Amino acid sequence: MLTEEKALFGATPVTFFEGPPDATALKPGDLGVNIDLFRQVKNHYNKAKENIACRVLADICQDIRDSGYLGRMDDSAARLSTTVVTVQRWRSRFADTGLLKRQNRNGLYSVDPKVAIRMDADGAAIKPTSDKKAIFKF
Repeated sequence: MLTEEKALFGATPVTFFEGPPDATALKPGDLGVNIDLFRQVKNHYNKAKENIACRVLADICQDIRDSGYLGRMDDSAARLSTTVVTVQRWRSRFADTGLLKRQNRNGLYSVDPKVAIRMDADGAAIKPTSDKKAIFKF
């Protein structure tokens, strides 16, 4: 069963952890993933068609951008051969359960560090950063 979850990640250099990923154990450019959460998602959503929940979560983990946020939903839908509505629905569900963090109400999400950590080229963990730190004033 464990090999099925690992097969979701393809050729990406991924390190699997039996709990929250440890950033100190990762090399620059690596992705650390909590494989135990994938087992829980698979068991919880066992009636989902082709278990799309695990496929969407694996795509989310691999889609962490240099800004720390997730990529576009339509790109994810194309990679998964599904609809944008399906990807949006799963992202929203994962945000409600705490696997993702909603950054705003316009569909900007980041991955919780207990799920996955991606390292940049310098070996630092990629975290969401806001370009707009200024407070809006009238």
